[in-house]
Amino acid sequence: MKTKIFAILLLCSFCQISFAQQTKSTKLALKSSEPVNIWSLNLSFSDHGFGVGGTYFKNFSKNVSGNVSLLFSGAKDDREFESFDIFGNSFTPYKVNRLFMAQLSIGPQIRLFREDVTDELRPTIQFGLAPTAIIYTPYDKSFFPSFKYAKAKYTVGGYAGFGVDYLTSRTSSLTLNFRYYYVRLFGQGVNSLSTSELKSFNTISLLFGFNFMH
Repeated sequence: MKTKIFAILLLCSFCQISFAQQTKSTKLALKSSEPVNIWSLNLSFSDHGFGVGGTYFKNFSKNVSGNVSLLFSGAKDDREFESFDIFGNSFTPYKVNRLFMAQLSIGPQIRLFREDVTDELRPTIQFGLAPTAIIYTPYDKSFFPSFKYAKAKYTVGGYAGFGVDYLTSRTSSLTLNFRYYYVRLFGQGVNSLSTSELKSFNTISLLFGFNFMH
């Protein structure tokens, strides 16, 4: 719930910044070559929690580019709940593993409505494959030492979404994307809780990016 509230606040802030930029009527002094994305730094917010990553872009035409992004985030079972002992220490009942996702997103990004909106505002749609590693570490060990015992399961999912780039200068832009990820383990799942096996990691993600351009 906290993650959803934070994502909504981030979206409102993004819209406010965009509106303020538009009301100033500041137009980019575009040269003959149109600025395009090279790579970006990303933050993601979903039901699984927060994630960080980066994206590399390859432009194929005026309206189509390919992108490869790598995102690392936490993951959890929806049935988890936090409790506290009499000393105020938090713990999750029946939890046996901490879960993480290392996820690639590979696919095209298509720019829409080029002739209908200003060049500073660029709506897009995206879709593609999402090879994913589900990494799990023992919950009964301290956070960083537990990575010595880390194991992983691998799968390939997919994603689809839409978003908008907002150019702040010729060398940078801001991106806000909404994506639905379909990610499911083949065969045996993993246990976050001892009482249930988890195989589905589907989620809706809000991705915020700072893009470097040329």
